[in-house]
Amino acid sequence: MNSMLRMTPGLLALAGWLVAAPVAALEIIMKEDFTKGVIKEDQLVRLVDNAIFLVDTSSSTNQEYHDTGKSKLQIGVEEFKKRNDYFPEIGHRFAIYEYTKWREVLAPQTYERDKVAAAIATISEKGSGLTPLAKGIENVEEVVKTLSGRTALFLFYDGQYTGHDPNPALSRLVHENDVCLLIISSAGEKENAQMEQNVARLNACSRVIPLDDYLARPEYMSGALFDVVATEKVVTTSQQRIGDVVVENILFDFDKTEFTKADLAELDELGAFLTKHPSAYAALAGYTDNVGSEEYNEHLSRARTEEVANYLMTKHGIDKSRLVLHWYGSDNPVASNATDEGRALNRRVESVIGGF
Repeated sequence: MNSMLRMTPGLLALAGWLVAAPVAALEIIMKEDFTKGVIKEDQLVRLVDNAIFLVDTSSSTNQEYHDTGKSKLQIGVEEFKKRNDYFPEIGHRFAIYEYTKWREVLAPQTYERDKVAAAIATISEKGSGLTPLAKGIENVEEVVKTLSGRTALFLFYDGQYTGHDPNPALSRLVHENDVCLLIISSAGEKENAQMEQNVARLNACSRVIPLDDYLARPEYMSGALFDVVATEKVVTTSQQRIGDVVVENILFDFDKTEFTKADLAELDELGAFLTKHPSAYAALAGYTDNVGSEEYNEHLSRARTEEVANYLMTKHGIDKSRLVLHWYGSDNPVASNATDEGRALNRRVESVIGGF
């Protein structure tokens, strides 16, 4: 961070640390930020056009989630309801399906909170039957083909399936359509690791998110669907609560993922802060300039974000569950891509702290 040594424009002294700063897009957004008007909907940018939720309602989802006295299915639906209570109405198209016995819960339509809430209330309360995942993927592909723009597909999945191998259908869905696949997995750790390797091969924006992490970090949903416009100045509820630390953007040379000594000093201070405050977590987001294809830039921004996370995990022992990773390619630049100076500022990984 070296914030106490390098005073950049806009820094404010507070509680012995220096706060805020660099121009940034990444924010940890809480319910209060919307309900209290801290963030306005016109300060947000859609990252995808469509959000489809495929809900696993097979019999195996009746298993108790940890020691909550509630099933995995009940916990997942409850969390969906909570997040819908403050999701911004900025023009996404939403759709919801149960796929283990195919049922349209909500047909694709422009997001309206009340309509989505009413649809969520009709999701099955108890799972039944098998998990013909491949058939569910084939069905949702027919839906995706009717939509325009990029689609984020949230697949709630417990790691089990019946019938034929779903991987060819998943590959076709992603490669022949503009789809980012986000698997919310309640499978075991080893199964998730193998699944992550397979999903990472599909495209740069697809990923596996363990159910525990998804429930603990709302950013996994919001961060896939919208971002704060980089040129907007907001001080979120999370920032107000912390009030003592911010990491300057980690900047990269063209087409590179290596850190400078100054970057390492920033990351070491971030690692030390997270070590000192075990309840805190960091959200990280990678961006690129606009040189090259968007597919390449998504891969590059992912690699940069993962480099930051790997450094914090290996050098400082920060658990993976305390790092929320996003990557956006050239979306949402902080400066003009028409100049060398602007492009240099856009080749970045942003970091913010949450958990207070």
